[in-house]
Amino acid sequence: MKLIFIFIDGFGLGEIDERKNPLYKANTPTWNYIIKRGRLIATDACLDVEGLPQSATGQTSIFTGVNASKVLGRHLHGQPTETLKNIIKNSNLFKELIKRGLKVTNANVYRPEYLSKILDPEEKKYKPSVTTVMTLESGLNCRTLEDYKSGKGLYHDITGKILVEGGYIESSISPSDAARRLYNLSREYDFTMFEHFITDIIGHKMDMEEAVEIIELLDSFLGELINLVDLDEDFIIITSDHGNIEDLTVKTHTFNKVPTVILGNKEKIDSINIKSLVDITPAVLSLFDNCRNFGK
Repeated sequence: MKLIFIFIDGFGLGEIDERKNPLYKANTPTWNYIIKRGRLIATDACLDVEGLPQSATGQTSIFTGVNASKVLGRHLHGQPTETLKNIIKNSNLFKELIKRGLKVTNANVYRPEYLSKILDPEEKKYKPSVTTVMTLESGLNCRTLEDYKSGKGLYHDITGKILVEGGYIESSISPSDAARRLYNLSREYDFTMFEHFITDIIGHKMDMEEAVEIIELLDSFLGELINLVDLDEDFIIITSDHGNIEDLTVKTHTFNKVPTVILGNKEKIDSINIKSLVDITPAVLSLFDNCRNFGK
């Protein structure tokens, strides 16, 4: 069994209204298929804490199974504090999978300057994200520009357009090519994670045209990935940390539930119980444990 985990920042379940929700203005054949074929679970991101859900606490909750918002007594945006870092250091999804003897990787590529800054203990301005802290605390290497050039990683924008604009590479790749990269990489690991956060950035910009464009790009990427993965044997999980892009009438995050999508063998996913972000790590671990018991 192999599992590909797609984390999409700021992607909630909003109203069926194309005036505010670009998901319903965009052409999304893959998302329509996912709703019919997969198991879509409306997942609480508020975590019984007042205020709008935020990235640092939401992502910590997803990847540790600990209600980080309750620990802090509030929702926290941006990068994790020392308190949240300690939660991630103590136990996280990567560490727990590695303890089970599984091969794990973060498929995201880091630009060299950013990587050097977040690894510098004297650097105060640039702080690592939840997934970066999880990667480093689990003893895994962050993927580099060299990995990208050899086809062994993806940039967070899927196509690498940002890398082209920064002069790092000569040309971008298509969403389908990106999906094939991720699929090929996932054949080398039991668990492969990819993080995409432009959805959150565009949600804050409240730009419908850009939102439709990125959702259609994401839809094409996921469509090719689903075509490649044998869903009788392997799994794809997609989730988010909070709502945002699904309601462009507001500049902030939303209180909306987020989708957790599980694609794979129906018998093995029907028993999965997810109500909030803290249930996602236990669900992934349970899926691996159950599949091992089935001899997969």
